[in-house]
Amino acid sequence: MLDARPRRLLTLAAAGAAAVLASVAVAGTALAQPIGSIDSFTPNDSDGTLTMTFSASGLAPGQTIDAKSVRVLVAGQEIPSTAAPATSLAKPPARTTFLVMDVSGSMANDGKLPASQQAAKAYVDGVPADVRVGVIAFDSKVTVLQQPTTDKAAVRAAIDKLKTNNGDTHLFDAVEKATSLLGTNGIRSQLVLSDGQDQTSSATVVQAAANLKAADVRLDAVALGNNTPAQLRDLNTLAKANKGQVVQATNAADLTAAFESAAQAQATALVVRASVPQELRGGSKPVTIAATAAGIAITGTGFAIMPASAATATPSADITAEYGPKPVTPTDPGIFGTSWLLPAALAALGVGLFVLLAVALLATDREAQTSGRVRRRLSRYSLTPRSEKQATQSSGNLGDSAVARSAVELAGRVVQSRDLDTALGGKLEAAGVPLRPAEWLIIHIGITIVAALVLALLSGFGILATLIGLVIGFVGPFLYLTIKEGRRKARFASLLPETLQLLSGSLAAGYSLPQAVDAVARESDGPMGTELNRAIVEARLGVPMEDALETVARRMNSVDFAWVVMAIRIQREVGGNLSEVLSNVAATMRERERLRRQVDVLSAEGRLSAIILGLLPVLFILYLVVARPDYLSVMLTTPLGLIMIVVGIILLIAGSIWLRKVVKVEV
Repeated sequence: MLDARPRRLLTLAAAGAAAVLASVAVAGTALAQPIGSIDSFTPNDSDGTLTMTFSASGLAPGQTIDAKSVRVLVAGQEIPSTAAPATSLAKPPARTTFLVMDVSGSMANDGKLPASQQAAKAYVDGVPADVRVGVIAFDSKVTVLQQPTTDKAAVRAAIDKLKTNNGDTHLFDAVEKATSLLGTNGIRSQLVLSDGQDQTSSATVVQAAANLKAADVRLDAVALGNNTPAQLRDLNTLAKANKGQVVQATNAADLTAAFESAAQAQATALVVRASVPQELRGGSKPVTIAATAAGIAITGTGFAIMPASAATATPSADITAEYGPKPVTPTDPGIFGTSWLLPAALAALGVGLFVLLAVALLATDREAQTSGRVRRRLSRYSLTPRSEKQATQSSGNLGDSAVARSAVELAGRVVQSRDLDTALGGKLEAAGVPLRPAEWLIIHIGITIVAALVLALLSGFGILATLIGLVIGFVGPFLYLTIKEGRRKARFASLLPETLQLLSGSLAAGYSLPQAVDAVARESDGPMGTELNRAIVEARLGVPMEDALETVARRMNSVDFAWVVMAIRIQREVGGNLSEVLSNVAATMRERERLRRQVDVLSAEGRLSAIILGLLPVLFILYLVVARPDYLSVMLTTPLGLIMIVVGIILLIAGSIWLRKVVKVEV
């Protein structure tokens, strides 16, 4: 005998199998039970009526919805209504349907395509004359065989053009194409036929379902063949986006019946017109339509925007005066509001630029002039032709003009006098910025002046905005350089395990250390290739290879690479298998890099929240400074406002530090 636990497991397995069989049976016979659906809502504000289209799927040929049995309930309250078949109206609602047909390689088996064509033609023959029908075929590509039209002969001709190929099933792309072609007017739907799951569509099932819901397009699907629940999952997702159905057809008869039922649903649709009472008008409310079809009760539900109320309450003058918007008295701009200030400022700026340009053009490089005169005097005694020009002046990233050379020379003297050359040059090298310190200083000063001038012009030459522009222009380039340096160092650290593995392989192949570094430098890209190539150049100039690599470690601030250099030094002194050592170090660093990336992923949300929370107050204050400085005048002109500013800055700094400590994880 089985003990209690195996018996329970068998019972659960049997119950699960029964549930699966029941779900498949329900899917295969979904059309046997009529299901109601409200296809459209149209409110009319002028007469307070709500016009709806009501249909039922699963009706057998000859069955209809009893128009006299229709009842309309809004928010649970029944309201007066009338119903009539859509085909009996002089101007029925606009209805458009796309037949989306699968012609992938699997449809060529077991006569699936001829059965599909026969079922599609049965649908075309059964839909009302006013319904516009289009045809789309899909395999590895999506082809529009027929745009929506009421010409049934043209639609049948398009169905005859269906041919199978050996392509994949791009179901989601076909649904997206049909949704875009259906437009935005009237009642729009898709009838999809497919015998398998989607394969390699550019769109996803989530995107396709979301677009169906946003465009208010209903999708009904027919799954051809014995599909598993996993294969039906995507079709169910698309159908549920807008109250559609999925029907499973295992043979040609079931397939034809499914398409005929879809046509029957459109042929028997009712147009329901309900009079909405005054107390239910306005806003969005739940609507239910109940009726009988073939003696079976059916219902359809949805949310509809009610007609606007006939009488709209007008707020009294007292309420408006007390709680309404009040005009803001503008502050006196003083001298900044005078009409002559802007032209005078622009004139002063022009004079300053003219003076700067004149000084730069008149400034000359005396050393270049002197050396040029000496070369011209000696040229008659040399073999060099006098017509040959000697390039004596250095070029830079800012150009070879006299203005650029003079500006760079002046900035270079400033950098050297302030002892900024070494520190700024090292930071530029670490960030990979191809500029000299003097050139960077010129660009930095230009950005500062431009930022201050832009904010001054935007704020009407406000003093606070101009000062903020100066701060932004001064701090911005430093921030950019720091971020670029950090990214370059992070990239260097991520490439280090792979580089060590290449070094290990090169040493194992018999290369010496300089040869191995040279080979890896040629194969590497990004900062790793640049830094190793620089180390090779230094080694060729006489610097020991270990010292050159240690300089790279210091410049990139890489503790891991410093350990590698230490291992190379130890191996040089005591001997050993350097290839094996580097291979082991590479494996360790690879695991550390994997862990570091995992930590970055887990803390990404916290880091993003810290950035947003830290920058939001600052950006909002900058906006107020430029757009409405009078809002901040109270904060700057009262003792309480100044105290609040100081407290706010302290709290912002403390919060930023705390958030940084929370989201920063050392690996």
